[in-house]
Amino acid sequence: MSLLAVLVIAAVLSISCTESHSVTALQREQLFSLGYGVLEDQLNLFSLDGEAPPQKTRLAMRDGIFFVANGNAAKVLTLSSFGDLLAMVYNPERNPPPLTLQPSDAGGVAQGRTAKPYPFTAPGEIAVDSKRTIFVEDRVPDSRRSYDNVSGASLEYVVLRFSRDGEYLDYLGQEGVGGTPFPTLTGLYITANDDCVVICLTGSGWIAFRFDPRGVLLSTIAIKRDDLPRPQEESGNIASMDKAIAAPDGSGLILKVDYYREIIDQETHTQAGIEFSSSWAWIMDGATGNYVERYELPTFESMIGRKSDEPRVSRAWELAGAAAGALFLSAADDDGSTYYGLFDIRSKSMKRFSLRIDPEETLYASFSLSPEGILSAVLGSRYEARFVWWRFDKMLGGLAP
Repeated sequence: MSLLAVLVIAAVLSISCTESHSVTALQREQLFSLGYGVLEDQLNLFSLDGEAPPQKTRLAMRDGIFFVANGNAAKVLTLSSFGDLLAMVYNPERNPPPLTLQPSDAGGVAQGRTAKPYPFTAPGEIAVDSKRTIFVEDRVPDSRRSYDNVSGASLEYVVLRFSRDGEYLDYLGQEGVGGTPFPTLTGLYITANDDCVVICLTGSGWIAFRFDPRGVLLSTIAIKRDDLPRPQEESGNIASMDKAIAAPDGSGLILKVDYYREIIDQETHTQAGIEFSSSWAWIMDGATGNYVERYELPTFESMIGRKSDEPRVSRAWELAGAAAGALFLSAADDDGSTYYGLFDIRSKSMKRFSLRIDPEETLYASFSLSPEGILSAVLGSRYEARFVWWRFDKMLGGLAP
């Protein structure tokens, strides 16, 4: 082979490598802000009374409408993308009477922008289906809590369902409508066919419950912490679950598992620690519980080391969600910079993006990924909560070659 041919091949490989690790700055769109306080158009992110740790504040976005479950204030807000308050469901014992919304008793006919009462305890995870039915995690009263010796978990949570007008419909438990409370929720998802998937943490691992739109239980899948899947090359290493989420198409679950190898001290021949080895995404069939696909995921390498020519240390991304045929992976660099990687399942390629989140906005952050791939967030600064989004949906078409 001629020297010229060798140089051309080397140049092509160099360009390919550079492109595969290139980072694109994705422009964010500032939508609106809400102040802190107890009024209906304000949020309580930090437990203003100071009597207890902050509860969850979670976000869902569907068709440009934002749904916010504010645990500290025991209320759920519905807002337009301009910040207009469209509706509210609230606990009247923990909130003052609404000023800008029309109060409406439970069971009353909704007209205009209404506020409906409901005795929330601690609203948390939230999801919305195609009919804008609102699914909200809440904690049951002490008298209804119990402990399950089999799963090693306290059963304290249900998923409430409200109509698009804020009317309470029913609640989901383990068996379906009106069922036994769930263990601690780690995720609440709506699939493409409006099935609801509830993923819970137990003493031995995780349990995923899937319900149809009527609330009928379709399947229950248990994932044991000591029986996580391993590729052959990681058979002797430590497996650690990063996250389990529902597959957007309703086919099952997506698990991201990280693997770590033991570091052995050469002098003492004892374990000196562990180091990251690899990350894999596993696709689980929702009907059988079998793993049907697996993908090795790229590692995250600090951009700081790249800028200063320091040695790069590989580590795992975090699974943020899935949408439009891509896995969304997130990572925070050592300087606080935020990066997202979009791993295309079909082409097994990944594009990397940098997201601007100012240091003053990191007091609180909650993210939501829409079915089409829009990443929304509520970012808590010192004086206000800022609602923003990043239009990844415009980027998804260019992932596959």
